[in-house]
Amino acid sequence: MPMIRLAQARSRRESRQPWPTHLQSILASHGAWLSMDLSELHEWNQGLFGLDGGTIAINHSVSDTVTILPVEIRPGGGSLIFRDVEKTGGILLLHLIRAHKSHACVQLVFQNCARQFACYDPMTDMTLVGLVPDDEKPDGWIAVRLHGNPWQIANSDACRGTRAPILKREWHAGEHDTVILRLPA
Repeated sequence: MPMIRLAQARSRRESRQPWPTHLQSILASHGAWLSMDLSELHEWNQGLFGLDGGTIAINHSVSDTVTILPVEIRPGGGSLIFRDVEKTGGILLLHLIRAHKSHACVQLVFQNCARQFACYDPMTDMTLVGLVPDDEKPDGWIAVRLHGNPWQIANSDACRGTRAPILKREWHAGEHDTVILRLPA
């Protein structure tokens, strides 16, 4: 974090129009590894992260806020790692945006997670990963929203309190208590 803040300060001095911290963009390019806590990410609420071949690791931390973070997937793709030590407050809502003509593969890694869900809504053409639209509790603190139906979810489950069946898919952790989802290119 100190290196990021130093680079931003230098950029602001060189720029004619300084941007507030929460609106500045951070790019994880090929070979880059960026690790931040949920509480640090809250400063970039509504800011933009770019993923172009690098890795962004997000650690859960005690927080009483909901952080919304857009992440633009560029041609290099990359990995998003969500580390879960304990589930005590704080939620991250991540919106994945594909750059124009970007079809890069993205890996979503949920550590210390026994299972993960994805639900597809054909009316909005959106998929949510991590939030379950019925009475089940999510098995984590992260929700990822993306356009389309990348895993071609077609299995429907009838959920209590809903008028229409929910298109849902479930993945279970491997031997290392990690669920890895790959967004197809």
